[in-house]
Amino acid sequence: MMEWMSTIAAISPMRAWGIDVPNYFWFTGSSAAAFIISSFAHVFGFKQFKPIAGFSLLLAFVLLVAAPFNLIDDLKQPGRLVNFFLYGWENFGTSPMKWGVLLLIAYPVLILVEALILYRPYFIKRMEEGRGFSRTFYRWLTLGRASLDAQSLEKDHRLGFTLGAVGIPLALCVHGYTGYILGAVHANTLWHTPLMPVLFLASAMVSGTGLLLVLLPIFQRFFSLSQAIDRSMMATLAKLLAWFIVIDLVVRALWLSFAMPFGMQSRELLYQFFSLHFNMVVYVEYGLCLILPMIVGFSKLRHNLGIVIATGVISAVGVWLFRWNTVIGGQEIPRSMPGFTQYIPEIFGQNSIVSVASNWGIFIALLALVAVIFPWDEEMETHYQGVNNGSK
Repeated sequence: MMEWMSTIAAISPMRAWGIDVPNYFWFTGSSAAAFIISSFAHVFGFKQFKPIAGFSLLLAFVLLVAAPFNLIDDLKQPGRLVNFFLYGWENFGTSPMKWGVLLLIAYPVLILVEALILYRPYFIKRMEEGRGFSRTFYRWLTLGRASLDAQSLEKDHRLGFTLGAVGIPLALCVHGYTGYILGAVHANTLWHTPLMPVLFLASAMVSGTGLLLVLLPIFQRFFSLSQAIDRSMMATLAKLLAWFIVIDLVVRALWLSFAMPFGMQSRELLYQFFSLHFNMVVYVEYGLCLILPMIVGFSKLRHNLGIVIATGVISAVGVWLFRWNTVIGGQEIPRSMPGFTQYIPEIFGQNSIVSVASNWGIFIALLALVAVIFPWDEEMETHYQGVNNGSK
């Protein structure tokens, strides 16, 4: 009843988006970050990232495949998904959601093709060792190119570089369009800023690196050939995370320093909003989830494996909270009258806590499937041969 009264007082419709949407934004953003970290080696030639480039590329692919399930759940009726493709193209130029339809098709296809090219030599090896269906399956994955001569490998290298170079702006657009969706909404005080796509991209680099800090040691310790964690790589990623946090904090400072002192009618609402969520935003989101991992990344603490993994967890969670506070919090702000609304997600059903947990279950299942099909461990091991990385 109170929510209905607040909604009436604020002359606002019922909340359009629930818990699925911030989760979708988190997945697409983390995918973009994982792809860009992969491109550090494949496009920019940073050799220290070579061992994890293939794994990071596969992680980017899985995250992006799992992400749209949030949107399907949010639609309430999955059949409505067809409408995305059938209607609204006349508004393509001013519809970020239409941009997203094309990006969500093109980007995972590009990642998949790049991964097939990267792992082609390993597919050929498995094809030659396999029998029956296994042999046929890996022959399909080679895309009909079973040669390993120097010319073929050089062609793979050129294709991988080209796809990686094309994929970087595509990855930025995939997550940037989600920021456009919010930033273009004039009626929402918290969302309406041209900085929103940049804000989303900056925080995405934090969540993607944080997720890599969590998953990489798990896969290296329990599923790789050497079963050894690359501690040197973990320290490098922790420092990279710290730099991404610096960029994220600068962009957020620009956003808030413009919106709150210089906003016209909006600044009072923003003051009320941040006063209402002061403890969550300042102490948890900024202090615990951003400042603390940044200190770890710039100090000798980044050589402590346990602390680095913990910073990966809390930085990834912090960005999820930022997505939540932005998407859900933005809808709490009234349009014209006082009275902030309150949203508590359902435990079961669509747009619920269980549906988000199920999406994470899909992500884990897809990641396990991809890890079984793609010989990421063999590819990773080739880059560690003869290298002392402090592994244990």
